[in-house]
Amino acid sequence: MKNKLTFLCCVLLALCPFYSAQAQEQTVPIYLDTSFSFEERATDLVSRLTLEEKQSLLGNNMAAIPRLGIKNYNVWSEALHGVLTGANPSAGLAGPTSFPNSVALGSTWDPALTERMASAIAEEARAIYQTGTKGLTFWSPVVEPVRDPRWGRTGESYGEDPFLAAEMAAGFVRGLMGSDPKYLKAVPTAKHYFANNSEFDRHVSSSDMDSRDMREFYLYPYKRLIEEERLPSIMSSYNAVNHVPTSASAFYLDTLARRTYGMKGYVTGDCAAIEDIWNGHYYVKTQEEAAAAGLKAGVDTDCGSIYQRYAIGAYEQGLLSMAEIDRALVNMFTVRMRTGEFDPDQMVPYTQYEPSRVSSAANRALAAELAVRTPVLLKNEAGMLPLDPGALRSIALIGPQADDVELGPYSGRPEQDAMISPYAGIRNWLAQKGYDVELQLAAGGDIKSKSNLLYVAWFEIGKTDGSTARYDATHYTACADGITVGSGMGTEEQVRTIDDGSWTAYDNVDITDIEDITVGLNIPTEGGIVEIRVGGPDGQLIGRIEATKASGARVGGVYGASMPMKTSALKLGFNGPQTLYLVYKAPQDAPIDEATLETARNADVALVFVGTDENTATEEADRLTLLLPGNQLALIQAVAAVNPRTVVVMQTLGCVEVEDFRHLDGVRGILWTGYNGQAQGEAIPRLLFGEVSPGGKLNATWFKSVKDLPAITDYHLRRSAGAGGRTLWYFDREVSYPFGYGLSYTTFEYGNFRISRSAVTPDDKVTVSVDVRNTGGYSADEVVQVYVATPDSPASLERPIKRLKGFRRVTVPRGQTRTVDIEIDCADLWFWDMQAERMTYDPGRYVFEIGSSSQDIRGTVSAVMSGSLDRRLKTVWAAADASVLRIGQTAQGTFSACMNDDSFYEGAQAVWSSNNPDVAAVSADGLVKAVSMGVATITCSVTIDGTTVSDCFAVKVMPDFALSSLKVGGKAVKPGDAAQVSYLLKAGKAPFVEAAAAHPGVTVEVQQAGRVPGTAVVTLRDPQTGDSRVWTVNFGTKGSSDSFAMSSIPDKAWSWVREDPAAWTLTEEIGSLVLTAGPGDIAGAGNSAGNLLLQSANTDWTVDLKMRCFSAPAMPAQNAGLVAYESDDSFVKFVYAAAFSMRRAPDAGPGAGQLQLLVEENGTQKSLLSLSLDGLIGADQVLWLRLVKQADAYTAWYSVDGRKYEKMGVANAVLKDIRVGVMACEGEMPAMMRGFAGGGRGGMQLPAATPFKVAFEDFGIDSRGK
Repeated sequence: MKNKLTFLCCVLLALCPFYSAQAQEQTVPIYLDTSFSFEERATDLVSRLTLEEKQSLLGNNMAAIPRLGIKNYNVWSEALHGVLTGANPSAGLAGPTSFPNSVALGSTWDPALTERMASAIAEEARAIYQTGTKGLTFWSPVVEPVRDPRWGRTGESYGEDPFLAAEMAAGFVRGLMGSDPKYLKAVPTAKHYFANNSEFDRHVSSSDMDSRDMREFYLYPYKRLIEEERLPSIMSSYNAVNHVPTSASAFYLDTLARRTYGMKGYVTGDCAAIEDIWNGHYYVKTQEEAAAAGLKAGVDTDCGSIYQRYAIGAYEQGLLSMAEIDRALVNMFTVRMRTGEFDPDQMVPYTQYEPSRVSSAANRALAAELAVRTPVLLKNEAGMLPLDPGALRSIALIGPQADDVELGPYSGRPEQDAMISPYAGIRNWLAQKGYDVELQLAAGGDIKSKSNLLYVAWFEIGKTDGSTARYDATHYTACADGITVGSGMGTEEQVRTIDDGSWTAYDNVDITDIEDITVGLNIPTEGGIVEIRVGGPDGQLIGRIEATKASGARVGGVYGASMPMKTSALKLGFNGPQTLYLVYKAPQDAPIDEATLETARNADVALVFVGTDENTATEEADRLTLLLPGNQLALIQAVAAVNPRTVVVMQTLGCVEVEDFRHLDGVRGILWTGYNGQAQGEAIPRLLFGEVSPGGKLNATWFKSVKDLPAITDYHLRRSAGAGGRTLWYFDREVSYPFGYGLSYTTFEYGNFRISRSAVTPDDKVTVSVDVRNTGGYSADEVVQVYVATPDSPASLERPIKRLKGFRRVTVPRGQTRTVDIEIDCADLWFWDMQAERMTYDPGRYVFEIGSSSQDIRGTVSAVMSGSLDRRLKTVWAAADASVLRIGQTAQGTFSACMNDDSFYEGAQAVWSSNNPDVAAVSADGLVKAVSMGVATITCSVTIDGTTVSDCFAVKVMPDFALSSLKVGGKAVKPGDAAQVSYLLKAGKAPFVEAAAAHPGVTVEVQQAGRVPGTAVVTLRDPQTGDSRVWTVNFGTKGSSDSFAMSSIPDKAWSWVREDPAAWTLTEEIGSLVLTAGPGDIAGAGNSAGNLLLQSANTDWTVDLKMRCFSAPAMPAQNAGLVAYESDDSFVKFVYAAAFSMRRAPDAGPGAGQLQLLVEENGTQKSLLSLSLDGLIGADQVLWLRLVKQADAYTAWYSVDGRKYEKMGVANAVLKDIRVGVMACEGEMPAMMRGFAGGGRGGMQLPAATPFKVAFEDFGIDSRGK
C-alpha cells in the first residue's frame, strides 16, 4: 500500500507542478506553451472563450473556434473491439480491424491479451486521427457486469462477475491509453455508469438497490479502473438509481467517482441522457433545469442538444454559475490536451502512425490469434473432438452462420478479404494442409428474432360512413404479462416488449358499421402478426395484419416511429361497444427442408453453426427469451436425429438455453464463442481439427431456463420477494453450465495446494499456489480460478456463496507441470457496511477455492482474517468556486479527504500553496486571491497519520482589457460594456478612431475603417498571457424599407448572395418576395445557401418582417427568416426552423417548428436559442419577426398576430460591415444530431419531405446610431 500511495503522490505532483515557467513576455498563448501543466493550459484556453463559445463546446460535437486554433471535435467514437468506422480510400485508409467483441474476450480470461488488442486499436485510431477524419476519445469499454443475460447489451460486456469484468477492462484501458507518462495514446471511457442493465426502459427507469449491492457489485469495476488504472473518463447512464438520474446526481458522479475513487478527467452523458433528466425521468421541469442539473452534478459534455441550446439560459436564470460551466470545459480540454492535440507532433510519441497501420498484417494476425483464444468447449462426448481430417470424406456445414461473419455491436467495417466465415476458413485450412475432404454447405435455418416483435402506438376504427375513431394503444385496460409502454429515444409512446402470444385489451371500442382497422406500429427487427379479436385473446377474429419484414413491410428499427397498416374488417354482426384485443403472434418458423437433412445424413460429420445477431437484442431492446432465435433449435434437433456425429458451433451474445439439445445423443460436441471478430472463420478449423485446444472459459452462468431468473427490472442481487439470487454470488439452483466452465482436449491434474500465510489482516497480501499437470495428449491452456467464501460470516449478513478474486491463464505443455501463483490483496476482500458507510471485513475463515470453474473446485486452502484495515488516507479532492478571476477577486478553495475504506475523514487539515503566488496567492484556509495576470496552480496537501496526499487545480487571472479612452473623429466616446459602437452617417470618408488601454501592460492596435459604410477594429493585447480582445466602431448609412410591391428588386438597396433566379419571384404573390429554399445553409461548415437578399445595415437598427411559410419547416433543418450578415462565417440568424429532437425520429413528418436565434462568428457557432411554436403559430404559418440591434446585442421578438410581440431572446455578436436581409434554405442537420439520422448512429443528411417555400412582405428597417 505504501508503494501505491507513493506512486499516487508522484502522479499528483506531476499533474500539480510547484513551478511552471512564465516568461516576462508570453510569446505564445499559455494554452499552447508546453512548459505549463495541461490543466493550467486548459484553464487559460477556457478563460478566452465567450459565453456563447462555451455553450457551443459543451456537446459531443464541439465547435471549432478558429481564432483560438480549436478544431471541430466529436467526442463520440467507439472502439469496443475495433475503431467504429469504415474504409476511407480518399484518405488512404482501409477498413479497420474488427477483433472479437467483449463477451468473446471475456471468455479468454486473459487481460494481457485484451491489452494487446486495445493497443492495436489505439494505433489504428491514431493512424485514422492523423488523416483528420476522427477523434481520439472513445466510448469504450462497457464495464457493467452482466447482472441478467437478457440485457440487450450483454455482448458488449466482459462477463457476469465484477472482478473478471474489472480485470479484463483494465487490460483494455491500459492498452488504449498507452504507456507514455505524459500523453494518452487514446482515451477510454468506461460505461454506462452505472446499473444500466435493462434496455427497454432505460430512459425512464430506476435501478433500485441498497448501498451494499451498489458498492460491491455495480460500482466495483469503476472503482478498480479509476483507482488502479487512472481511467480518464466515464459515461453517465440513462437510468436513475434509487430514483435519481445518474446524470443529475452529484453523489454518484462527484462524491463517488471523483472524491472517493479519485477520477481525474471528464464525464460524458450518454446520448440524450441529459434530455432524459427532463422528459424521461421528469426530474426537472425545463430544459434549462436539465442543463443545470447535469453540469452541477458533474456531467461535463452532453451527447445531445440540451447543453448546447440551454446552458446560457440556465446561466441567465441563475441556475448555473460560470465556474460550473468552466469546470466542465477545463475537464474536457485537459483530456484533449493530454492526447497532444495542441502540441507539436514531434513532442507526442503517437503521431507517427501511417494509414497503412489500419488493417495491417500484424493486426490481422492478432485478430486471428484472439479468435483462437476465445472459444469455450461445452461438450465433447467420447472424444468427438478434435476431428481427424484424414479420416473424413465429407463434412456438412449447416446453419445460418456457416458462411456468415457476425461481428456484433459497435463493430467497424473491416476489409471484405479480412472477414473469414467458418465455411471459408475450413475450406482454406483443408486446402493448405492438403486434405481432400468434401464440404457440403447448407444454410437450413434462420436467426429471425421472436423477441420485441412490434411497437404499437395506436389503432383506428374506420366506419362505413367514412368516419374514424382513433385509440391510444398504450391505454389498454388489460394486457399479457411482460407488456410495457415506452418511447425509447423517440417521443411517441408505444406498447413494447411484445412477445409471441402477447396481447393488449381495450374496453368500449365501438365497432358498429366497422369497415376497416388501421394499426400504427413499428417493426424493430423481423416483425410479427397482429390479430384483432373481440371478447378475448382467443375470441372472434375480425382482422389480421401481417407486419413482417418478410412481407415487405417497412422496418423502422428500434428507434423508428409508427407507420399505419390497414386491414379490412370481417363484418360478423358485432355492434356497439366491445372489448377489442390486439393479439401479437410471431411468424411461423420455416420447416427444416429435406435437402438440408439429406446433406447432414450423408456426411461423416455434421457441423451446425447457429447463434444470435444484432436483431436478437441490442440497444433499446432486451431479449424476452434465452432460446436460440428463429428455427435454430429445430435445426439442431433435426440434424442430430439423422447424423449421430453432430457438432454444434454457437456464436452468441451470451447465455442461451441449451437444455433442449445438449443431452441429445446425436449432439456429440458443443463449441461456443461470443462474436469472434473478422477472423472467426480462421479460428474454427484450428480448433475443430486439433491444431489448438480450446482454452476459453464461460464468463457468465448459463441458466437452464429464463424462468429461473427474477424480473429483469429487479436489481437486487440477494434473494428478495421469493425470487432467486443473481449471478454466481447468490444463484444456488442447478444450471446448464456454471460460471468459469470450459473443457479442453486434454486433462489437467491439480495438486500441492498452498497459501503463503494462514493468518491475515486486511492489509496483507497472500499468494495462493497450485501445481497444474497436463495429463492428456495435447499442449493446452488452462485457466486457474480462485474463489473466496467466508463460511464463518453470520447467516444474517447474506454473504455471497463465493466471489472470484483471482485467476490466471497458463499454457501447460503435455506431460509437464506448471506452478501457478496467484496473488490476492486481502484489502480487496471487503464487504460494504451499510450502517457505518465504509468497507468492512468479516473476521474468521476465508476459504480460497481453487478450481477449473466455479463448481469444479479441485482443492481449497484457507486463512483466518483478524484485525481491521489500517485506515489510511487515499484520495484528496480540491477545487475552488471559480477558476477564472480578475485582479483583486478571490475564490474559496475547498477539499475533501477520503480514506482507503471509502469513508470520508471529517476534520482534516489542509496545507495550501501556490506555484506562482505573484499571480494567485492562497491563504492558510484556502482563499485564493488574484494578484496579477497569468496562471497558477493551487495545491492542497492533507496529512493524516503520516500519509500525505495532494490534489491541485489551476486558476487564470484575466488581463484588464478596459479602455481608458476611445475617440471617434477627435470626440471622446464612452463605449460602456459593449464591444461595439455604431454611427449613422452619410456615405464618404470614415472618421479617425483613437484608443488607449486602461492597464499599462496592454497594447492597442487600431485598424481604420477608411470609408462609410465600414468598420474600424480596435485590438487590445496582453503580452503576459497572449490574450486579446476586439472592439469595433461601425459606420453605416440609413437602410431602406421594402414592401416588395415592385416588379423587380431595387439594385441600389439590395444585393444577392449566390442568386438563383429560378428560386425567387415577385409575381407569384403580389406584394411578396417568394423564395423557394435551396440546399445548404450558412450555419456550420456548409456555407452554400443561395438567395440571401441583403442590404447594408452597418449601424444600430430595428428590422420588422412579415413572413408566411407555405408549409411548416420540415425536418431535418428547413429554415427561413432574417439574417444580419458579415460573411458566411459571421452572422446572426433569426429564423423559423424545423424542430429537431433526439427524441423524435428524424424521418417523422412536419410538426410544429421553432424559432431559432443563432450566432456564428469566425466560423464558430456561438449560441443557439430556440423557442417551440407548438400551439402558438396558426395553421396559416404566418409570423412577424422583429430583430433589434443595439451595439453588440441582438434582441429577437416575434408575433403571431402582428400586434402583440413577445421577446424570444438576446444574443451577442461583434460583426463588421453588416448587411441585413432575408433568406430561406433547406438547411443542414446540426452536427450534434447527424449520428442519429434515420434512427441509427451512422446516419446521413435526410432530405426534407417537400420543397420549402416562404413569402416575405413588409420588410421595414429603422436605422440608428451616434
